[in-house]
Order: sequence, then C-alpha cells, then structure tokens
Amino acid sequence: MHSIIAGSIMSLANLLLGYLAIEASFERSHTTFLKYVLGGMVGRLMLMWGAFLLLIRGFGFHPASLMLTLLFFYVMNLGLEIYYLQKRVSTKK
Repeated sequence: MHSIIAGSIMSLANLLLGYLAIEASFERSHTTFLKYVLGGMVGRLMLMWGAFLLLIRGFGFHPASLMLTLLFFYVMNLGLEIYYLQKRVSTKK
C-alpha cells in the first residue's frame, strides 16, 4: 500500500511540475516553450527515476506495485497535460 501511495504522490508532483512548465513558458516564443516543456519532461523523468531508485533501494518499497502505479498515473497525467495544452491553445486563438 505504501508503494501505491508513494507512486501516486510522485506522479502528482510530476503533473504539477509539468503544469508549471506550461504556465511559465506559454506566452514566450515557440523555441522557449519547447525547451521548457520538452526539456522539463526529460528533467522530470530523471527526477522520478532517481526517486524511484531511492524508494526501492533505500527504503525497500515493493518495486512492481510502485512501477505499475507510476505507469498508470503517468499515462493518465500525460493525457491531462495534452488536453490542457490543447484547451490553452484553443483559448489563445
């Protein structure tokens, strides 16, 4: 159960950081926007990978439940980010 809660919290933090990256770069140039969003995505994945390894090796969390929770919420949050971007772009026009 701890692994599921930890995976949910990590995924929520990932979603919030993605939202902040979108908000911080939306009104800027296309190049800056892509750097923030795509570069931020790489940075967030690396941060999640480090937290994942720390939770498994350092704290002994159950790897399968943590990974499956992260996978489920990551896919769901990625869909939310794409939906938010589409909605934001459509309101800008």
